[in-house]
Amino acid sequence: MFIQDLNDKRHAVRVNFVADATVTFQQENRSLQGLLKNLSLDGILMQTEEVAAEGTPCIVTIVVQDRHSRLIIDDLAGEVVRSATGEMGIKFLYPFAWLALFHVYHSKSASQ
Repeated sequence: MFIQDLNDKRHAVRVNFVADATVTFQQENRSLQGLLKNLSLDGILMQTEEVAAEGTPCIVTIVVQDRHSRLIIDDLAGEVVRSATGEMGIKFLYPFAWLALFHVYHSKSASQ
């Protein structure tokens, strides 16, 4: 069971989940590749070599790779809310409707 730290400022519970992610900054005409570290209804934490400034609007794509298939979730509108060496926090503009899939997949993976 996951218990959220009472000092955590987040409004939603996070799921620790590693997947490929791409963040596109349309205004800057550039994209960054990285690894998703965790996600919630509100946003993601992404590990990446390059970062963008806080307040930068973006579009997120998450790719969940399996042995024989892959799931692509794209067009997630967001904004960079935290930027530090090696990682970025991105807040979604709309709740992440597919989060339940990640809870199920995470539980299934943990039991195998």
